[in-house]
Formats: sequence, structure tokens, C-alpha cells
Amino acid sequence: MTILERDKLVVPELRLAPGTASGKLVSSWGTAGSGKTSIAINIAFELALAGESVLLVDLDSRRPSIASCLGLTEPGAALTAVLRLARQDRLDASELERLSSMVKFQGKQLQILTGLNSLSRWPELDSKAIFDFSSFARSLFDWVIFDLNDDIETGSFSADTGMERNQATREILQLCDFRLLSFAADAVGVNRYLSLAKETDFETWVIANRVRASTIGRNAERQLRDTIFKVSRVTLRAVVPEDQAGFDLCMLEGKPLCLSAKSSKAREAIRLIATDLLDA
Repeated sequence: MTILERDKLVVPELRLAPGTASGKLVSSWGTAGSGKTSIAINIAFELALAGESVLLVDLDSRRPSIASCLGLTEPGAALTAVLRLARQDRLDASELERLSSMVKFQGKQLQILTGLNSLSRWPELDSKAIFDFSSFARSLFDWVIFDLNDDIETGSFSADTGMERNQATREILQLCDFRLLSFAADAVGVNRYLSLAKETDFETWVIANRVRASTIGRNAERQLRDTIFKVSRVTLRAVVPEDQAGFDLCMLEGKPLCLSAKSSKAREAIRLIATDLLDA
């Protein structure tokens, strides 16, 4: 049973229509195991709760998981179908609505474009399709949130197309207005962040996720902020505290924190990130 069936969420009667203002593109990116997908999902729902029109896109070419996290058990080939239409200059609002999942909750709504249904199809995430789709999506929505693969290494190519394995991630990172870079708040996660930060030549909002004294020590948040600034001269944009019980409940129910664990400290931290995006 999906989130749509459990909560009796329905597709609204009104169809999408292109907006007059240009929406913002946001990437949720980060190191392996950083929880970037959870952050992408929860920020998307928080922005929708604020009354914004939101499209959440699973563009992770290696481990797409938004459909699983939200209990969408039959997502189909939504992403590749939309990109094919964009590549052919045939994508319109009605086709995007047909191929994506519309979720209504608490009088709000957001749209979800699920990811690859077969990992071997990653060469279909080509530059033209991604550029045309992202440009079209920002004309329809206030916010387009992309969940990305963590790897941006170059040199791995498709023998058939000559396309690089991580091209889609790098493409969106260049196109986005805001780039959220998450890392897990432990010794391994910090080291992974420092390695990844050396490869970036663009501005990011750095987010420490799953912050807890058991892996950092006393005054975990202060230690993290001091360490990250000392070694990389970067000020943490946000610190999301550990909330294993809250995120476990999200996974069990196929819902975001704002529906499963409203009073969660992690939920409040992510809500503040969404508020910062609105203010920015």
C-alpha cells in the first residue's frame, strides 16, 4: 500500500499551467551515507507546506530511492520518459503531470518524479534532456528539488553513447541556484566531506546530518562547526540532530517527518533550511 492509498491522497482536478516567474533549482547532494535523500524529501514537503509549488526529482543515477522512501511501489519509468520527451521538444505540463506522482497532504500538494527503474539506463540522462527539462520545470514550479548521486568523478564513459557516468550530477550542480551538500556527522563522514569539498568549485550550503555526541563527543555541534571552519574555512549552514526513531518511523510509514514526527528536532532543523531557502 502506497502513501497515496494509505492517506487517500488524490490527484487534483486542476492541471498544471506554466508560471510567469522563474522557479528555483535546488540540489540535495553530499557524501555517501549522508542522508541527502531524506533531506531532499523533507525539504520538498516543508516548502510545499509553506504554500510553494514543488517538484521533487530523483536524479540519482546509482541509487535512486525516493520511490521506496515514500512507498511508491509502482513508479514506472517516469524520469526517462520525461527526459525523452524533453529531448524531443515534446514535453508539456500535461505529460509531466501524467508521468509524475501528485501527492496531496494537509491541504497542500507536491509532485514527485521518480528515478531510474533500471540502473543500466543511466546513459539516457544526457545533457540536452536535463537542461531542457530543468528549464521547463522551473517555468512550472516555484521549487524543483533534485536528489543527486554523490559521485562527480570523471573518466567513466558509456561505450555506446560516449557519455560520462556522473555527467548528470555535474550538470545539475552547475545549473542549480542552491546546492545543499550534506555529510554524516562522524569521523568518516567529515573526512568524506573534506575530500569532496576539494573537488567543488561552486558555492554550497554545507549541512551536518545526524549530529550526536556519541560520535563527536561533548558539545557536538560546536565541535563540528569549529572543525569544519578550521580545515575548510566554511561555515556550516545547518546542523541536523540525530533522530533515528523519527526517521525509522518515516521509513515504516512512507512519509516525511512533517507527517510522521512533527515534533522531531531533526524535522525542525530541516524546516529551518527550507525557511532559509525561501528567505534567500
